[in-house]
Parts: sequence; C-alpha cells; structure tokens
Amino acid sequence: MMSVSLRRLIIVPFFALALITGITMYFVATTTMSNIADKVGLQYIHEVESRVQERVRSFMSPLLRIVEVNQQSFLARPNELNDLSKAAIRFHEQGMPYRQMTFISIATSDGRYLTSVQPPVENRSHHIATNFVHKPLTMEGFEYDPMVGIGNKRQQDAEFTYDPRLRPFYQSAVGSKVPVWGEIERYYGYDALGATLSAAIYDDNDELLAITATSVALNALDEYLKSLEIVDGGYLFLAEGSGDLIATSSDTELFFTQDGESKRANLHEHQNDFFRLAGDHLEDGSYSLSYNGNEYLYYVHPVNFEYGETWLLGVLIPEAYHENLLSDYNRSSVLITLGLFIFISLLGALIAWYIGKPIQLLSAATSNKRLESIQALPESISSVKEINALNQGLKEMADDLSDVMHNLEAKVAERTILLQGENETLLESSIKDELTNIYNRRGLKQGFNRVVGVENEQKNSVTLVLCDIDHFKVFNDKYGHSEGDQALIKVAESLKMYSRAGVDIVARYGGEEFILVFSNMSLDHVLERLNGIRQELKNTELAGKERITMSFGVAHHESSDSMQIEDLINKADEKLYEAKNGGRNKIVS
Repeated sequence: MMSVSLRRLIIVPFFALALITGITMYFVATTTMSNIADKVGLQYIHEVESRVQERVRSFMSPLLRIVEVNQQSFLARPNELNDLSKAAIRFHEQGMPYRQMTFISIATSDGRYLTSVQPPVENRSHHIATNFVHKPLTMEGFEYDPMVGIGNKRQQDAEFTYDPRLRPFYQSAVGSKVPVWGEIERYYGYDALGATLSAAIYDDNDELLAITATSVALNALDEYLKSLEIVDGGYLFLAEGSGDLIATSSDTELFFTQDGESKRANLHEHQNDFFRLAGDHLEDGSYSLSYNGNEYLYYVHPVNFEYGETWLLGVLIPEAYHENLLSDYNRSSVLITLGLFIFISLLGALIAWYIGKPIQLLSAATSNKRLESIQALPESISSVKEINALNQGLKEMADDLSDVMHNLEAKVAERTILLQGENETLLESSIKDELTNIYNRRGLKQGFNRVVGVENEQKNSVTLVLCDIDHFKVFNDKYGHSEGDQALIKVAESLKMYSRAGVDIVARYGGEEFILVFSNMSLDHVLERLNGIRQELKNTELAGKERITMSFGVAHHESSDSMQIEDLINKADEKLYEAKNGGRNKIVS
C-alpha cells in the first residue's frame, strides 16, 4: 500500500462555508466585545499593579530587614547597649547602600540615643547624631569616623534637648515583642513623607532595654509612579486605608500647609475630581465609575507588609482606551479567524473520513485496558505515515511497559528501603549535637517524652540533672575555641560513661551546659554517678594539663504523673545556681 504524507492532505481548497461562518463570528464578536474589553482593561491594570507591587516591596524590604537584624543583634548581645558608639559603625554601613534610608537608630531605656542620619531629599553623605556625648539628653551632630563610629562634632548642626522616650517611635513599640509601624508623617523641614518601623529589645526578665527604629523616605515611590507611562487620562496612587496619599502619578502635592500646620493630602478631600471619586471606593476590588458621561475602570488592591501594615494601590483608566483598541482589532481579527476556522473545519472533516478507521482500531485497542490488545495490533494499519508511526510507537511503548511492570515491584521495594535509610539518617542528624554527638535540645525533648511515656505507665521516678562547666569561658579564652571544643567532647564522653545506654538521656543544652535524665533510679544512685563523673573529670587532662570541674543541679521527681520537662529544668537550674554560688564543683539536689 502506497503511503501518503499527512502534510499533503492539509493542502485542500475550500470556500463554501466562509460566508456563513464569517457572518456568525461577526455577530458573536460584536456581542462579546464589551466583556472582552473589560477583561483587556483589567489585564492591563493587573500588569501595572504587579509592577508597582514589586517595586514597592523591593523598596520597603531593606527597612524590614534592617530593623529585624538590629533587634536580633541587640537581643543576642545586649552588652552593646552599654557603648552605643559601636552601633554607629553598623548603622552607617546598613544605610549606605540605600538612598531612601533616612534614620537608623537605637534609643535606650535610660534616654541615650544614637542614629545614622541621611537627609530625605538632599544628596549629602551620612553623619551621626547622639544625645549623650557631651551633655545628657542634648542632641548633637558628628561626622562619621570609620574607626570609632562617632567622629568630630559638626559645628553646623544645632544643639537641642532630645529625650527619645517621649517620641512616638519609642512609645509605639513599648510593650510589643514584634516590630511596630509608626504613622507616615512629613519630615520636619523637608518636602518628603517618611515611614518608620520600631522594635523593642527586652532582656531575659522582659525588662525593656531599648528601642531600635528605622525610617525610610517615600518620595522615591512618588517619583516612580510619576515615571510610569500609563494611558491618557489614567491615574495611579498609593494611599493609607484612611485615604491619606503616599504617592501619585499626578503632579498634585502630597501635603499642604493650612493655618500654619502641615497636613496630608487625602483622597476624600482631594482637589482632583478623579481622586475624590476613587476615595469613595477603597475596598479591595474592581469598579466601573462614571464621570461627566465617560466610563472609567477602577481597581484597588492592598499592598500588605509584614507586622500588620497595609497600603492601598489604586489604578484608574478610561474604558474608551481598551474599547477603541479592541474595536480596531476586532474588525481585522474576525476575517483572519474566519478563514482559519473554515480551513480547520474542512480539514478536520476530511481527515476524520480518511483516517477514521485506523484511529478506531487504535482506540479500541487502548480502551481494552490490556497491553496484549496493543501488542496484537498489525504492523501497518493505515496509508498515512504518521498514523503508522503512532501505531509502532504504541506497540513499542506497550512492550516497554510490560517489561517495566515485571520489574516494578522489585524497584519499588529497593527504593523504599533506600528512602527509609535516608529518612533515618536525616532524623538522627536533626536530634544530635554536631560537636559532641549527643542529643541536642530537640533530641532531649523527644527522648524525655519517650521516657515520660514509659514512666507514666509504670509510675516510676525521673531525675533531671542540669550541669555546667566551671569557668569554661576562662578556659576557652586561654586556650582557644578548638581546645574548648575538645573539652566539651571530653565532658560529653564522661557523661555518657556514667549513664545507661538506651535508658538514660545525655544532651547538650547549650554552650557549656548539659542535661542528664535518669529514669527509675534512686536519688542516691544518681548522686553516686554524678560523683563518678566529677572524679572522671578530675583525672582527665586537657590543654596545658588543665583539669576542669562541673557544677550540678539535681531535680528528682518520684512519680512521673503530670511531669513537664520545663518544670524539672527550672528546678534543676535553681539548684545549679546554688552550686555555682556555693563555690562551684558541687552537686546540689
């Protein structure tokens, strides 16, 4: 049988149905053009909104990250608050890459204040301002010194009394454990708005130590909206939920002076009619608005930031823009689509007639849901090359699939065993301390829950020991971290030596602190083992033939009913504190 190329079948003349199909498509296109126009308008708006959203988030992201970094840094090293000059270097380096970052500051609970300053609109270099160098609560400006942070006094800057604890950025953050947004306000003496984020720093007793804050100038966002090329008669704006404007694509001012007081421009009271019209619809969604007999498509959507701050992004364009665009497109596309539709329809009918039978054979074989039916198909079922190729492909696929199915169970079992081994390895590494190869805090909690589950059934006792290496910092400073790590490893080995493998728990709690958990063991036997650990450490030489000692706090619970690990740790910590204050190298139970 002579084979015929499928491509040759496509080249078939047609004409009969062109007029009828063209008229039908014209009326359908005319009826649906309005709906399509709205969709095109919304698509345009969504594209603009996506660009603005991405720019705003990128612009505000450094503000969020800097506040978080500084909060975590001071929480980790609260002693830095004793000498704020070191913070000047970090604040300066944080603000240098970002032109919009105006203030990066720290205010302590005793009133000391330091900030890295950059004017919001003038292209001047950073400098430092503090209120504690020469006179308490007296603000002065200083040049930045990369070696010590606070350099020479700036004679051009005025001195004035400044207590940061009375400022909104400080008071708004007090009492909150997460960063807090301040109100968007105009910078004093500058034609720019600024947004501030503040974060409180507390000690372990929840006593307020300081407030760190960062402020960003928003005038660059206003310049960005004005730079966007949107359709004629269209508007963009960023606003707060109250309607106070942050940035717009128009040339209107964002603030004005009334009765000697600076006020923010608001959508509800704006001199621009379109902004006032938009101010009546600030709920998330799209709207059709009418003004002077013209229709407008309006869309408003929230811009959400971390820690609860939300702005509104509004886009307003005249509907005439996308309706005119589609009207021109519709007339030309109808004729093109009509031709393609007729061509495809006729071609489909011809191909259905020509290749219907072999396709039915293939369909019947595949519908039978048996590989044998496909494998039994003849080698050639059509004069069309492509259908024969499809037939050969199905037959080869059926053969391959048959082979795969024969080996599938073995491969699945092999893969399952491999995955189980990998999962066990990952679980083991997640609960072990990398240095000492004993449990970390997560492993401690899992092990404790297992012990308590067993002891709850048997009503047995549990003893938790919190131990700490005496004067470990001195040893670490004297011999270095490498020898300090070796000392931690030796201690872990000694603790494991005097615990029962598979029964008791040995964990590194943090730094030079360790925890032992003994289940179903009398207090006397626990103390006997702890003394054995002390003797073992006494006989162990470390760097420089040094020997280390440990202090132990013991919390013994006779019955495991209603037992919480936090309660035992707190009790053991109190005993450890007594051992430390009693001269160290002691066991207090």
